[in-house]
Formats: sequence, structure tokens, C-alpha cells
Amino acid sequence: MKHSPTTPPADPSPGPAVRKPRIPALVYVGILIGSIPLTGFSRLGLLYAVYLGTTLAIAAGELAFLRAIFRNGRTRLFPAWKKFTGYSIPVYYFVHAIPRIEWSNADLIGPGKVVFLFALTLSASTAGFLTFFLAGRPEVQAAAGVIDPEEVSDRTLRKRRARERRPHGPVAVVLDWVDAIAWAAIAVLVVNIFVFQLYEVPSESMVPAFLVKDRPFTVKLTSGPRVPLTEWRLPFLRLPRRGDVVTIANPRYPDNHRVSLKKQVSQFVYMITLTAVHLDSTLPDGTPKSDPLVKRITGVPGEKLMMVDDVLYARRSGDPGFRKVEEPWAATDLWRQDPEIRRRIQHIPLDEQTRALLTRWDERKNGADPASLAADIGASLGSIESSLRRLAAGREVVSGPDMSRTDPALRTRRDEAAARAIRGENPYAEAGAGGEDLSLALAAAVSPEARSALKAYAEGAVAAAAVPGSNAYDRGSRALNLLVKANLLARMERVLGLLASGTPLDAAARDPERIRGLSDARELYIYLQGFYDNRNFPEFPGGDAFLARDEYFAMGDNRYNSLDFRFRETPGTRSLDAADPASVRYVSILEPFAVKLKFIEGHAVFRLWPPSRLGRIN
Repeated sequence: MKHSPTTPPADPSPGPAVRKPRIPALVYVGILIGSIPLTGFSRLGLLYAVYLGTTLAIAAGELAFLRAIFRNGRTRLFPAWKKFTGYSIPVYYFVHAIPRIEWSNADLIGPGKVVFLFALTLSASTAGFLTFFLAGRPEVQAAAGVIDPEEVSDRTLRKRRARERRPHGPVAVVLDWVDAIAWAAIAVLVVNIFVFQLYEVPSESMVPAFLVKDRPFTVKLTSGPRVPLTEWRLPFLRLPRRGDVVTIANPRYPDNHRVSLKKQVSQFVYMITLTAVHLDSTLPDGTPKSDPLVKRITGVPGEKLMMVDDVLYARRSGDPGFRKVEEPWAATDLWRQDPEIRRRIQHIPLDEQTRALLTRWDERKNGADPASLAADIGASLGSIESSLRRLAAGREVVSGPDMSRTDPALRTRRDEAAARAIRGENPYAEAGAGGEDLSLALAAAVSPEARSALKAYAEGAVAAAAVPGSNAYDRGSRALNLLVKANLLARMERVLGLLASGTPLDAAARDPERIRGLSDARELYIYLQGFYDNRNFPEFPGGDAFLARDEYFAMGDNRYNSLDFRFRETPGTRSLDAADPASVRYVSILEPFAVKLKFIEGHAVFRLWPPSRLGRIN
């Protein structure tokens, strides 16, 4: 037999049990109304109007329910009142944060006022939650006639009767679903902020730990979760350790109240739309936004770091030198991965042949004798200057139609190099490892400024070779700088020597000795421009500094395909050897920086999706 709800009491003055939620409700209304003048009027605009209108609407709604229930005895409104109060708490928390965030971001209020306004928000939310809690107590609802007395102590019966009382009809069903989805979204949002969160990995910077679209399960409770819509965090229960995979709020993006507001609103909408709408997924220029980042902690407070030829080194204050850091997670040779993993990797930065090239030049660089290379560079410069003097009387050799037959663009490149030298630049250093010997040699033949730049290029290397390297990175970079310069000067020496002896330019361009040097130059270009910064970075922090107590260093496991804390986003030119005033320069984004603890948001512990990759993160 179907249960019939209890008839509500006729007494318009509810008993003591029913009146339990009334006092916190009145306090809630009082704080809502009182918060308006206490909030102040630092800036009157649309955001303030949203706050003001919403706050007055919530207060009016609460008063209307209180009047209906406690003055007119309409206790059947208890469930609706409970829902209204429950929804009003997060809504008020949000709308009261809007003016606080806007005013703080505009420096219209100071830190003290920010704390005061947040305390208002918190006190109102507390009173609202107490009202919500008491209005949902079974004994209160039984006294109000919402449920039968026997349901108070029997939870199973209470749930069954609640299903029986649920209104029927399409409108009621839709409202019921909306209510369920809204509460689920709020619950998920709270869990995501304070307990754990799932992320979808968008890139291959952490291969093989994560492939694109893997979903790491990230614990946030132990990592000082942020208080929503504030810049404050709860204490860290567990500080990050080397080897931890963490989620990081991208420090390359602004971190302020406005950004926080947009992120929280986006996250809320993302949840209530079942991940269909993501408001904070792109930058103003339309490019995808990489936030948060998923990276591996590789440096911890009190250390300085350095990477040389794929090997990470660390040193603490007082240590005699750097020590190798064991990194079983670091991935470089993705072509060695299991075929099933390799099949799902979209981009493999190098293959077996390129690895052999890198190993070959590692050996040449690390086995190089700077004094010997400096001597070779000095000898090449002397030979080049001798050839240039012999060519001085025959400018047509380097200016005539033979240039066009050799390469139609050769004259243009020669003139560009000469023009750069006239502007005070050094075209030889700026050419980096991609220096094209024909145009640079011809520029020296026709331009006194280019000859001066060439001399500075060679003499800078000779001077730098005599400077002792302070660490393995400096020594390696110095040797590489010398190798690049020795190669370019040797090729120029050969070309100019042949021209000075009467060999036509096109024949000199095909000279086997020059071609062999050009083959080495191509490999040096790949070694330096393609991979050097992915495999090396200098001592960081520099000088006497070490990572501070709240500073960490993080990198992607996929070392050749990770825009991490080794790099900035905007390319620039970088000198290979700081001791050489005319050092080889190359395009680089290398500029290591530390990540502050405040940006670390969670600790990824295992992969939850896809099922085929379910497992603990190593």
C-alpha cells in the first residue's frame, strides 16, 4: 500500500524542534544584509551590482521562507527551504568574492580589507551551512510533519518514503535531475579543490610516464589545497620530493585574483556541463593554454643543479662538487621503448642514427684539447690572412660572374655578411654552427670590417681556450665553441687558399676537403641547434645561490620534447662560451628558473585512464 504523507500540524506556531534552524537562519540573513555596508563601495560597477542584487535576493528568499514556515505554519516548505539555503551558500561565497577580487586586483583595498571581507564571507557561509544542516535533521523534519516519526531512526525507511513522496510528472522529473546534477557538480568541485583531481595530459612532455590523453589521479589534500577564490592555501602535509610527479599551476601565466577568479569559474562551469564547456582553455591570442603542467620534481630546496650530456648533477651547500642524480624516469631514446608504447608516441625526437651522431660528438667534445684547438684556430687565421692579402689585387676573383655560376644567391649572402660587419655585428659569431663558409670567406675578401670581425672571432676563441672551466658544463660548451670555430675557419682557409692559387670559385666549392668539413659542420649544427639545450644547462642557480626553501626545479621526463623549467617561451640568441667575447651564438630558449612551492597543486600517484595503462606512476 502506498504511503500517505503525514498531515501537517494546524498550529501556526511550530514547536521547539521545528524552530531549531530559525536562529542560525536569522543570523545568516543578518550577516547577508550587514555585509553590504561593511563591504563598502570601493568601485560601483557591474560586478558590484551582481553581488548586491544576489545578496539581497538571497536575504529576501530566506526571510520569505522564515515567514511562511515560522509565522504561517507552512512547515511543508522545509525541503524547499533547505534546498534554497544549500544553493545560496556557494552562490553567496562566489558573488561576495567578485568585488573583493576586483578591488584587490585594482589596488583599491589592502590586504587587511581583503581578510576582513573574506571573514564576512566565511561567517555568512558558516551560518548558512548550520541552517542547512539543522533543516535537514530527521527529528526537525518529523516535528514539522515532513516525515513520519518512525522514519527518524530508520534511515532505510526514510529513503524509501522519500522516493515515494517524490513528485511525478515531466517538470518534476527535470527539476529533480537538475537538482541532482547541481549538487553532484558542487560536490565534485569541492573534492577537486581539496581532495583529488583528474587531469587529461595534453602533450608528450612526460612520455613514457604519460601519453597524450592519459589521466593521472592527483592527490591535493596533502599538497596545501587552495582556498577557493583567494590567494591562500592550507598547509602542506607532505612537501614535494625528488622524483614526485606533480601538477603545477603554470607560473608563466599571471597569478592574481582575476586569473584565480577566471580559473575557478571555468572549473565550476566545466564540472556542471560535464566537461563540455571549458572557459579557460586558450590564451587571448587563441593558442591553447598549458595549465596546469604535469612535471617531475628534479631539484629540491638547498640544491643547485647542472645538466651535461643528458646527465643531471646536483650540489648542496658545503659539498665539494656536483654529484650525479639517478633518474630512472628520464627518457631520451624513445626509439628503444616497447613497440606498443612507441606506436602511440606521436613524435620521437631522435632515432638510432641521430643518437650515434650525438655520441660521436660527445666523445669529440669531451676529448678535445682546448690548447690544441686554439692552436689550429690561430694557424687557420694566419693562413686566411695570407690568402686574403694575395687576393687583394684580384677582386674580380671574388666579385665576378663566377659567383653566380656557383650559387645565384651567393653575392646576396656575401653582401649581407659584410653589411652586418659594417653595423658593428660579428657575422661569423652570429652564423653559429650554421656558418656558410663561401659567403663569409668572400665577405672577408671584400670588406675590411668583415676581416676585423673574422680576426675577433678567431682571437676570442684563442683567449677563451686559456680560461679554466669552472665545471663540466662550462668546459663542454667551451670545447664545442672551439670545435665549431675550428671547423668554419678550416673551411674558409681551404676555400680562400684555393682562390688565391687561381682555382675557380665553383671548383673550390666542390673541393673534397671542403665537402668533408661541410659534412662535419652539418653534424655540428644538429648537435648544437637541434639538441644541445635539451641535453645541457649551466649551473643553476648561478654563483653562490642555491634553491630557496620554497623553490623547486621540475622537468618533463621526455627531455627532448618538454617545455619545462629549463626554458623560456620566447626564442633568443645565446652565446655558447661566456668567456669568448666573439662566441658562437645560436637560437635558444634556455633560461632555467625555479618553481615556487605556491604553484605546486598536487601529487600525481597513478594513471586512472585509459584502462590499458592503469597503474602506479614510477
